[in-house]
This record gives sequence, C-alpha cells and structure tokens, in this order.
Amino acid sequence: MRSLLLFFLITLQSDAFWFSKPEHKVIEVKAPPLDISYEKTMALEYLNTLRQKAGMTPYVPSAILEKAADAHARYLIANHAKGHYESPSHKGFSGKTPTDRALAAGYSVGMITENVSVNVFDYKASIDGLFSAIYHRFGFLDFQSDEIGIGITQNPKDTNQNAYVYDTGIYELNKLCNTKSYNGEGKYVYKVCKDPSHRIAKSAFHEALQIRKSLSKKIVVYPYDNQKDIPPAFYTESPDPLPDYDVSGFPISIQFNDYYFKHARIKSFQLFDDKGKKITGRIVTSANDLNALFTENQFALFPLKRLGYNQRYKVVVTYRADGKNGTMIWHFQTRKLKKPFFVIHKRETRITIRPHTTYQLYFVPENEHDLLADLIFPADATVKFLDQNTIQLRLDSDNTNDFQLKSGKRKVTIKVTKN
Repeated sequence: MRSLLLFFLITLQSDAFWFSKPEHKVIEVKAPPLDISYEKTMALEYLNTLRQKAGMTPYVPSAILEKAADAHARYLIANHAKGHYESPSHKGFSGKTPTDRALAAGYSVGMITENVSVNVFDYKASIDGLFSAIYHRFGFLDFQSDEIGIGITQNPKDTNQNAYVYDTGIYELNKLCNTKSYNGEGKYVYKVCKDPSHRIAKSAFHEALQIRKSLSKKIVVYPYDNQKDIPPAFYTESPDPLPDYDVSGFPISIQFNDYYFKHARIKSFQLFDDKGKKITGRIVTSANDLNALFTENQFALFPLKRLGYNQRYKVVVTYRADGKNGTMIWHFQTRKLKKPFFVIHKRETRITIRPHTTYQLYFVPENEHDLLADLIFPADATVKFLDQNTIQLRLDSDNTNDFQLKSGKRKVTIKVTKN
C-alpha cells in the first residue's frame, strides 16, 4: 500500500499544471508538442464555422497578417509575455502595436484587430476562451473584417508555454492602399494607409468598409440560435468588463449591423433556464461599459452566476431600432459533463470512486469569488483542471486507499472501492 502521507499539490495557471510534494520539490507535467500547421488550419476552420453560423462572412487567410501574427507569437514566448504590446528592448521585437507589426510585415493599411491567448490546450480552447471574453468576442465578430493571419508558437523547451495570435484586417481597404493615390475631384480620405499621404476617394473608402457588412445578418447574436457546447462560465479578461466578479456566467451578446441600422437600443434583455426561471444578470451597453469599448449597437448580458452544465437556455431581447420595435428569441445549450460526474455543493462532502475510471467533479461556486485554488491529492491520482471550478480525476493504481481532496475550505472525502 502507498502511504496516504504522500500527496501532490496542483496549481492552476492558464492550462499549465505544476505538481509538488509538501516539501515543494516541483515536478512539471509537460503538454504534448503542438502540430502548428494543423492548429492553424483547424483554428481558421473553427473560427469560420462560428462566424458563418452566427450570420457573418468567413475569413480568408492573409499571408502578410500571418507573418505579423507569427512574429508576435514568437515574441510572447521568447519574453514570457502576454498581451498586444512589444518593447523595442526585448528579444524578437517586430513592432510596438498590432498595427505597427502588420505594417512592418507588408500590410498596407493600419486598421488591424488582434486577439491573443497564451498557455492554452489547443486551438479550440484558445478560441472558446476568447469568445467567452466579450471584448475579444466582438473582435472576432467584427462586421467589416474579412481576412486573418494566425500565428502560433510553442516553447520547445517548455511545451506548457504557447501563444495563439489572431490578426484581422479588411481586404478591400488594403487593396485600395496598394492602388494609385486618388487625385480626382471630390472628397477623399488619407492617413489610412502605410503611406499617410496616400489618398482614397471617400466613396471607395466607404464601400470598402461596407461590403462585408452588407453580406452579414442584420442582427448577430452569440451564442447563436441552438448553439451547443457553450462553456458555462466567464472568469476574466483584460480589460475586465466585470471586475467585481471572479466567476460569472457565459455572456450573451447581440449586435445590430450598422449597414442596416443607424441606431438601436435594448428595451429588455432576459435569460431563462429550461424550467422558465429568469437568470439574474447585468446588462452592459456603450453607456455603462467600464472600459468604453462597446459601440452604440453592441449589447451584452452577463449572468451573475455561472450557468449549469448540460442546460438549455432561452434568451429574449426586446429592442427598438430606427424607430421600430422588435423581439429576438433564441436558445443555446451549455457544455456537457461526461459521466460519471459529481456536482459538489457543500464545503465538505463524500463520494465513492473506482480505479481506472475517469470522473469529473464540478464544485458549485459559493459566491462570485469562489475559485478552486491549490488542490492536494494522492501521488498516484491524476487531476486535470477543466475550468476554475471543475476538475477531472482518475486513479490508475489498484493500491490507493481512501483519501481526501482539499482546496482551500473545500474538502472531499473519497472512498475508493475495488469492486
């Protein structure tokens, strides 16, 4: 029998996991090497699936934007950094801002949107995480962007470190910046292209910005109607739209396409569970967005408690757009926990498990700050975080005795049955 005094400590940091004995000798569990080409291909495919099902046009790949995104991904790994800004004094510098890096890579227009995630499991975890973060979601659900470069880098010496960078631009506008500068009569715009003196006829500039909008739905919601596998929780993003909550529910959003609407406002924004119970939430608009990043036609509802697993929800929005009233009703389904699983409500509880079986344990948050911290468990148990309230547990030894799994004030007494 193994001694019950031998325990490991697991700490959640992004998707990298560190294990240590009580004397703090660290044993690091390495993530598998990424197939970068495969990850890029699947990331583009997954993004386009989400955009098209939401009612927007797909991205086309841009080699120039990919060059810029790759450069920033390498910079992030080389400097153990995160975010969108680079320092000239740091290794691998290719431009201070996303615009600087795109122009340096050969793009001709400075209207660039960038999304970044670091230390995630794979392309799907990266994109799902960014879609759960409302500002980053709106970056992917931009009506006028239509081309993208995806950069992915993994640290070969520490495979737990990776960076996913997504740079998006506007194909038609970039093309206008590569044509002869406008010298005709009438209004024009400038200080748009890499060459700030380059002129574009105002009508052509307007058309370049509107063409993709005209091909998208009038109203785009997310999750889209009948979407499945939605993560139940939102934790944080930078900047943070909900700084007084460490854990809340996956935000629901609605955008009014300004190609069709000049002005829209929300009259009511409601979420209901499958039993018809209204979910308490906070509505965010351009009027109360703490970071002033919402446009006048973007709206979001943040459920103030994380949503349940494997639940169907109904969204009802009433609005007034350009003087006309309207109602939108749609549904979505949250992610399923794989059986067998346990939903743990109490600080102290007991469960029974068997060796060689994978279990999922969801610790229902007691409040808006309740996250799993360090976990203590036997050395022959395998534990993986699925999110900051949910873990996966497996015993691969037939010799493990009953034990306790601890996290902060939480304690689960686990009986191990051999039958």
